[in-house]
Amino acid sequence: MGLEDLTALGTKAANLLKEAAAGKAGNAAGERAEAFKKICALIPNRIDNATVVNVLDLMRKQQKLVKKDFAAHQAKNEEAFKKHEAALAKNKGFVEDQNSYTDMAYGDATMQYSGCEIFATYNAIYSITGKVNMSLAKMIAEYEKDGMVLSGKFGTAPKAIKDFLDKYGFKTGMTTEEADFDSFGKKFQSLILTMYNDKDDISKEVHTVNISKEGGKYLAHNVYCNGKVVGPEASVKALIGKINGGKAKGISLIGVSKA
Repeated sequence: MGLEDLTALGTKAANLLKEAAAGKAGNAAGERAEAFKKICALIPNRIDNATVVNVLDLMRKQQKLVKKDFAAHQAKNEEAFKKHEAALAKNKGFVEDQNSYTDMAYGDATMQYSGCEIFATYNAIYSITGKVNMSLAKMIAEYEKDGMVLSGKFGTAPKAIKDFLDKYGFKTGMTTEEADFDSFGKKFQSLILTMYNDKDDISKEVHTVNISKEGGKYLAHNVYCNGKVVGPEASVKALIGKINGGKAKGISLIGVSKA
């Protein structure tokens, strides 16, 4: 489904709401609930992944036209990050606990709310190199200049992640074909997965995680933002199948390796 079909989807959603509103008084609430459920399933099930990624990138480009200055964030974020260093060491150098980052800003949001793509970037670089040459605060500042969607309130566009990694000397690739994730994933040292948390409910939102490799198997970091790692699993498909009780659905997969 292409961009030109989004209007048709919007019309369908509006019609579903009208149908619910027209329900008899006795079952109107049930009608509305069912209509809302159908609407929430429209995007994951009817809009192809490439379109979703392209729409987010268009919003990223529109964001660049908005003249907002977030320069003051970097120094504050550098200071705030010191409070997270103990947890980072506990988690073998990976950021696994996004929920605790309420004290670090990202655009008009916080890293707790909208930072998953940046954490996935940080973790991917760490999984490859065993270190991070750029501080998390500096990384946030880079994405605030180019990458945010709706001033950070919708996180970061997937293509911005690839562009960032290309800029800093990594070899990357990207696919939106979920059927190819396994063969694609074998070609790279580390992966960044953007996914629907629930393939049947867009209201459960989108999340981005790093998938590292260990002994030929795959582990997903910061999946639930509370320190829990998912995996190891023998394939990307199997790993996604373990996320959110099998409800997760891939949108894009970025491969990352040393150049």
